[in-house]
Amino acid sequence: MLGPLFLIFSLWLIIWFWICPLWEFLIFKFLCLFFFSMMILLATFVFYLDWRFNRFYLTNFRLIKERGIIGKKYTSIWLVKIQDILCQFGIWGRIFGFGDLLIESAAELGQERFKGLPFPLKIQEMIENEIRKIPASLI
Repeated sequence: MLGPLFLIFSLWLIIWFWICPLWEFLIFKFLCLFFFSMMILLATFVFYLDWRFNRFYLTNFRLIKERGIIGKKYTSIWLVKIQDILCQFGIWGRIFGFGDLLIESAAELGQERFKGLPFPLKIQEMIENEIRKIPASLI
């Protein structure tokens, strides 16, 4: 989640400290700063909206992923078809308590990634507990 923001911020720094000083007029420097600051603000807002409108629901039979701001896309994974759950943290995720879940299933989707989840280890435990509750006759 923070990787693309870091790249955009790095681009902004490069342009501000290397390209903008080449312009000698103060108004051009101000426009350069304003333009790239707005670019950073817009990119941050887009990443926030992407994170905010990704949800997942855990029922007693399925794991459902909902994505989208205006149009919605739903992905459903039956719990009986889940084969493996992998929890990944980056350095920022370890500091601030968020991470990704990678769920492998025997369904058509194969792998499904849930990005930027708060406390993914607890969510992984919740999914595993629901899988254990499934009767053996359904597995």
